This record gives sequence, C-alpha cells and structure tokens, in this order.
Amino acid sequence: MSVRVIVATTPEEKNLSYQLRYKVYCQELDWLPAAGKASPAEHDEFDVSRSIIFLALGHSGEAVGTSRLILPGTSPLPIEEHFELHSNEDREHLHGKVLYGVEVSRFIVLKKTSIKEHQITLMLCKAMIRMCVASEVSHMFLSADQRFFRLLRMLGFNLHEIGRPRFFMGSKTVPGVLPLAKISEIRSNKPALYEYLFAETNDAKMAFA
Repeated sequence: MSVRVIVATTPEEKNLSYQLRYKVYCQELDWLPAAGKASPAEHDEFDVSRSIIFLALGHSGEAVGTSRLILPGTSPLPIEEHFELHSNEDREHLHGKVLYGVEVSRFIVLKKTSIKEHQITLMLCKAMIRMCVASEVSHMFLSADQRFFRLLRMLGFNLHEIGRPRFFMGSKTVPGVLPLAKISEIRSNKPALYEYLFAETNDAKMAFA
C-alpha cells in the first residue's frame, strides 16, 4: 500500500506530526505564530493528555498527513470555545444525545505529493472513525474550511452544520458534527464508502485508554 495511517505513540512519531503542523499551519498558511517556538514543531495544551494523534506515512516513511482527536476533559472542546453553536437541546434533538463526544482537529493533507490527496484524506477519516466506533464514541465534532466541509459531504460523510460559520484560521469555517449513531446512513447513500470504512474491521480494535 502506498500510504498507511498509524496512531502516533512514540515521541518520534508525535514529532513528525508536530513538524508537519508547523510547516503547514505556521509557515505555509501563517495561521499560527511561528515565533517563540523552541523547535519547528506546533503543539498545544491538548496534545499533553487529551489527544490521539494520527499520522499518514508515505512510501519512505515520510509524513504526508496528520490529524488528531481531542478527548473530552474539564475544559470545553475548542469548537465550543470558538464558535456560536446551536443550543444543546437543538443539537441533541437533531443529532442524538452526546454520550461521548470527541473533536477532529489539526487535519492536514500534504499537497503535491505522489499520493492523491483524497486517498490520504479517506485513510485518515477511516482510521479515526473506526477507532471512534470501536470506542463507543457517539459524536465526532469538527470545524472545517467550508470547501473541505463540502468535499467530505460529497464523499458521502453524513456531516451536519451545528452552528454559525465564521472566519477562523484563515478561511470561512463551518462547525459540524458526525453522529456515529447514524453512521448507517452512509450505507444507504454511499455503499462503496461504507464498505471501505468498515470492511475487515478486525484491525481496528484499538480503543481509547
């Protein structure tokens, strides 16, 4: 396989993600400050104890994509801090009661590689969704550039807007949710995507500690 996705567990693996985040968010896009960092690596307080980092590796083991899941904790998820969301009552009425919600964050796919961008995107999504399903996560939240949000919906993911879009991190950004209790909607609307996500699930038995 030309690309594989792993959960970064060692300091070396995590640093590959942090360096990629620095390259894209701090240097190329200038969305986050580069000054004041001791090394060319971007990480924050959520990376200390509340995140699971996914890393897409190319032919030679180089990082071609990354993402993370932020776990619930004593402070709100970033989406709750940065966006004007619909009320909890409205969200749960439309998308089900949030029993355990996580947030997808720092989603990066390198451009201009020998690997197609959508292939890296799908593999990262697959790894995160399968872990969440195995761990009985009820909802996956995310805030995404509206073009990327539309792309994910076009691919067949049953994403729903849950608040007012705003200019954030360099572009018009949409707050959304993927309710995993309704993940079977993908089977009806995009059976090929559902098969891709959930075929041969024995290798997705990882769960949150």
